[in-house]
Amino acid sequence: MIDGPKITIIGAGSASFGLENLTGILNNRKFQNSAELVLVDINEPNLLKIFHLAKLINREWKSNIKISMCTNRKEALPDSDFVILSVAQDREDTWFKDYKIGIKHNIWHYAENGGPGSFGHTARGLAFIIPILTDIHDLIPDAWLINFTNPLPRIGYAAQKAGVKFIGLCHQIWHGYGILGRYLAKDLEITSDLDLEYKWTDENQGKFANFTSKAIQEYNIKAAGLNHFTWMLEIKKKSTGEEMYPRIKNEAKNINRNFEPLTQKMFEIFGFLPVPGDCHLAEYLPYTYKKENWSQYNIQLYDFNRGKKQRMAMWTKINNIISNKQVLDLTPNYLERGDEVIAAIAYDDNTSEQAVNIINHGVISNLPRDAIIELPASLNKNGPKGIKIGKLPEGIAALCVKEISIAKLITDASIEGDRLKALQAFSLMLDDLQLAENLLNDYLSEHKKYLPQFFKA
Repeated sequence: MIDGPKITIIGAGSASFGLENLTGILNNRKFQNSAELVLVDINEPNLLKIFHLAKLINREWKSNIKISMCTNRKEALPDSDFVILSVAQDREDTWFKDYKIGIKHNIWHYAENGGPGSFGHTARGLAFIIPILTDIHDLIPDAWLINFTNPLPRIGYAAQKAGVKFIGLCHQIWHGYGILGRYLAKDLEITSDLDLEYKWTDENQGKFANFTSKAIQEYNIKAAGLNHFTWMLEIKKKSTGEEMYPRIKNEAKNINRNFEPLTQKMFEIFGFLPVPGDCHLAEYLPYTYKKENWSQYNIQLYDFNRGKKQRMAMWTKINNIISNKQVLDLTPNYLERGDEVIAAIAYDDNTSEQAVNIINHGVISNLPRDAIIELPASLNKNGPKGIKIGKLPEGIAALCVKEISIAKLITDASIEGDRLKALQAFSLMLDDLQLAENLLNDYLSEHKKYLPQFFKA
């Protein structure tokens, strides 16, 4: 008899977030002998592989969780207590096209979750996510949606409109610890790789991870703002409670100027360290749209080829494991935190999380009450409750308010197929109205097959 939660993963056939959520759930002792897990994906061959892998992990790790698979979400959703959403469609190919469209108009930007290119990402995603949200609302109105799909706040606004209870989760807070580790390398007794620059290479990521892991052990960051746009408001040493900002400011002069240079500049101007790193930070700021500024801050565009190679390598590993050509050597993922959030709510654990995306409800008093914000929160059977932040520093709040308006407009435009609302959002991001219209038209034209809501008869 199953007396624990029923958890449904939509997008389980993914070798990235789907697999990471799977290993987290199967490793969590709270779910042992009690939970039910349903794996859902429309890609049946991939889903079948993940299903076989899940059964193998379930046996090897002695999780004893009831596991099933389904390609029809409407059959899977009934009686679900939690739905994990991790879905995308042609993500990297369309993302690169969004970036190239910007270049065509002399706009240099990361083109994922903020800036003009985020319109394409949002609109394409919501075209197939809205029906999922509708099914959740209609079939399991009391269930919690745990969302990993980007753009995280915009999926949150759509869930809010659909009447679905949601929590957005993102691992970017851990990047903030890496930045912190470099600033406090002396305190951490790190003496190597002090000339580190952030790049999308395995070697560089490994070096950066050393700063991250050591900083996580020693410090606690209290960060708040918006997803991929949070700011470290407090940084405390765990052993003493010492506020570390005085040391950080003292060390700022010793940081390699090419290490997250936009982050350094924003820290210099606004007085608080941004969490996300330059790649994501640049998405919400207009300071790198010109080619010379993109180069000045050395913004590192996501390495699409590296991403594809990593995914292919993971599928090769999965195929080898399920065909008994390789031992099961997967390790549980401890950074995505979906399993911990679900366990806290399902078992009324009264725990806390460093970064969740939820409705503001006045927790940050100088941001709109209905804004989707990211901040630390407590969790129990009633769901998440953000810790009281009060006012963000005025300049940071102003940057956030503008992005909130852009996100709401693009979400509404993507749901309704409203070109005018989309154009209003572009007009908030750019200083040339004709350019805004030209960019919008190009995004709509390029991705027409993904955007039926904008081309209704």
